[in-house]
Amino acid sequence: MIARLILIWVTLPLYSLLAQEITMTLSPEECAPGDLVRLSFELESETFTEMTIGYRSPEGIHPVVTEKRPIEFNSQTQCYEQKEYWILQAMHSGEFLFSDLMVTLDGLADIKQIKMKPIRLSVTGFAKTEDSATPEAWPPYLEDQGPISRWFWAAVMIPICFAFYRLIQIKKMGKLMQKDLIIEDPLSLISHRLRCGEFPANAIESWLETDDAMCKHALRKSLQHALYAKTYDREALLEHLDKEAQI
Repeated sequence: MIARLILIWVTLPLYSLLAQEITMTLSPEECAPGDLVRLSFELESETFTEMTIGYRSPEGIHPVVTEKRPIEFNSQTQCYEQKEYWILQAMHSGEFLFSDLMVTLDGLADIKQIKMKPIRLSVTGFAKTEDSATPEAWPPYLEDQGPISRWFWAAVMIPICFAFYRLIQIKKMGKLMQKDLIIEDPLSLISHRLRCGEFPANAIESWLETDDAMCKHALRKSLQHALYAKTYDREALLEHLDKEAQI
């Protein structure tokens, strides 16, 4: 009997202390239908224990998500801290009382469930407005807004023009590539690419390895100089190519 009284005398202060350290907050306590509210539970205890919350949602309250933080030891307060958050959504207006909140502390001997103090959520309805035949006025910031500056239009048009230019260049290159596929004569292909403003190094190198290049010494020398010296007279080279093509 005496041992039981001692156990009760030791346990009750711990129970009372832990019960006082359980805090519950609702933010905000007033909202409109569809708004999200946050119900928070926090526990600080000198002894390691795990908080388990039993909850039955009132009708008209929709639970969205629950977040539970791991138990942490605070070296400054020498206490174990744990937190749990519930995100709830009110489906309609009215007064909602969270009265069935039970907290169980696991890990302590002779500790029963703790019933939390009820907390109230007020959900206000949307205000009613009478229909009117008068059109609504424009917002002030639209009436006072000045004309859009030319710098704005320039900033918009420059990227658009650049995009069109790139598209034209891509199409032009595509047509040139298709035309290159049609031209079968290597010298005609080289001449065509030079007139388009390109230097067809691969085409020249391929022609130099053919039997035709062995017969045309002057043209072979000119193309080799253009290929390896990286300097050449474009008009003279085109003239030489056209002359060989006529032969």
